[in-house]
Amino acid sequence: MQLGPWQSRDEEKRALRIELATLRRALQIKQESNKKLREKLKELEQENKEDKKRIRELEDKCKELERQRDRYRNMIFKANVKPQKEVKEESDEEIRISASMKRKRGGQMGHAGRGRKLPGHIDEVRRVYLERCPDCGTPLGRSKGIDEHTIEDIPPPEATKAQVIRYEIELQYCKKCKRPVKAKVPELIPKCRLGINTLSYVLINKYMARSTWDTIAFSLSHFYGIEVSKGALVEMAHRAARWLERKYEQILGEIRASPVKHADETGWRVEGINSWLWGFFTKEHAYYAIKESRGKGVPAKILDGSHPDDVLVRDDYGGYRKLPLKHQSCWAHLLSDSSEAANQPGASAEVGRLHRKLKQIYASLGEIIAQVFEPAERQAAYDHFAKELQYIIKANYHHQDTKKIQTRIANQGDNLLTALLYENVPLTNNLAERGLRPMVVTRKISGGSRSQEGAKTHAVNMSILQTLRLQQQPLIPTLKNYLLYSISQN
Repeated sequence: MQLGPWQSRDEEKRALRIELATLRRALQIKQESNKKLREKLKELEQENKEDKKRIRELEDKCKELERQRDRYRNMIFKANVKPQKEVKEESDEEIRISASMKRKRGGQMGHAGRGRKLPGHIDEVRRVYLERCPDCGTPLGRSKGIDEHTIEDIPPPEATKAQVIRYEIELQYCKKCKRPVKAKVPELIPKCRLGINTLSYVLINKYMARSTWDTIAFSLSHFYGIEVSKGALVEMAHRAARWLERKYEQILGEIRASPVKHADETGWRVEGINSWLWGFFTKEHAYYAIKESRGKGVPAKILDGSHPDDVLVRDDYGGYRKLPLKHQSCWAHLLSDSSEAANQPGASAEVGRLHRKLKQIYASLGEIIAQVFEPAERQAAYDHFAKELQYIIKANYHHQDTKKIQTRIANQGDNLLTALLYENVPLTNNLAERGLRPMVVTRKISGGSRSQEGAKTHAVNMSILQTLRLQQQPLIPTLKNYLLYSISQN
C-alpha cells in the first residue's frame, strides 16, 4: 500500500488560511465591481427614462407639426383629382381627361401673381390714335377714353453712341508762385483715351456679369461705337486694381476686425499651373486672394491680427485647425457626408441611424440659435449636446462606413457646437460657399488667369465689387467714387 507525501496539520492550516484570504479579496473585488455596475445601471436607467421622455415629447411635437402642415396644405392646395369611391377600369378618353387634370408646372390657379410691377415713374407719355378706321377707311374722331400700356426699354443703339469730349485746358501762370498752373479735369483718367464711365462699364461687365474680354469689346463697338482692343481692356482692369488696392486692404482689415468670419478655398489655375483661390467673408465684406499654396500659412497670414475670441466658420480642412481663433465647423458638410454614406449601395443600417441622429441634433441646434441669445441657456444646451457628441465619438460601431463618419465627428469635436456660445454664429459655412460661387463660375468660363498680375487684378476687383453687392450699395456711382478718389490720391 502506497501513501501520499506526509503533511503536517500546521502546513495544512496555513495553506487553508492563504486560500481563504485570497477568496475574501476576490469576493471584495467582485462586490466593489458589482456596486459600480449597479450605480452605472442606475445612471443608464435614468438616462434611458429621460431619453424616452424626450422621444415622446419629440414625437408629440412631430405629430403636431404634421397636423399643422396638413392643415396649411389643405388651406392652400386643392386636390388635383377627386377621389373615386370605387375602383373601375378607365377608358382611353377618361385616362386622357385625368392626365389633363394633373398639376401643371409653373404658377397655379389661385396663387398670387408674380408679374412685373409697374415702374414708379413715367419719363414720357406718348398718345397713340388712328385717323382712319383700319377696316373701312372712314375718318375717325378723337376720344377721351384710353387704353394704357406701360413699357420699360433701353435707348436705341443709335441714340447711345459714345460722347466724345475734348477738354481745352488753359495754360495759366501764377504770379505769386511764379510758375505755370493747369486746372484738373474732373472724372479724367490719366494717360487714357477712355472715360470713367467706360471703365466702370468694363469692370461691371467683367466681374459682375462675367463677360469675356471679347464680349465686352463687341458690346462697346456695336452699342456705343467705341473701338477698343482686348489688350487695352485688360490693361484698364490692371490699372483699376492698382487704384483700388487701398480699398482692398481696408476690406481685409474689416474682416480681421469682425467677430464672426467665414473662410473657404477652391482650385484656380494661373498660367496653366494649379493654384488656390481663398475666400474670406462677413455678411458685408468679401475678400479674395489667389495663392500658389493651400497650406495653413495662407489663412494664418490673411487673418493675422484677428482677436482670439473671434469665431471662424469653416469646413473640416486641416489648414484652418490651428488658427488662434474659435472655430465653428460646417454642419452642411458633415450631413452631406453622412447622407452620402447612408445612401450608398450596400450601406449599413448603422450609418443610416447615425445620419438620422445627426439630423436630429442639427435641427435642435438650429431651433436654439434662432432664439434670443441667453448665455446661461446656451451654456446648458452646449453641455447637453457635448455629451451627445461624446456618446457618438465613444460608441463602439461595427461597420466601416459608420466609423468613417464617427472619425470625422471626432476630428471636429466641440467645434460643431461653438455657435451655441457666441451670438450671430451660423451652423453652416453657406455664406462662404455662396461667396466663392461667382469666382467658380468665372473659372468655368475663363479657366483661370493667364498671369500672376491677372490673378491679383481679378482678386482685387472682385473683392471690391462683391463687397458693394453685399452692402447693397448703388453699384455704378459708388464704384466711380472709389476710382476717382483713388486716382486723385495718386
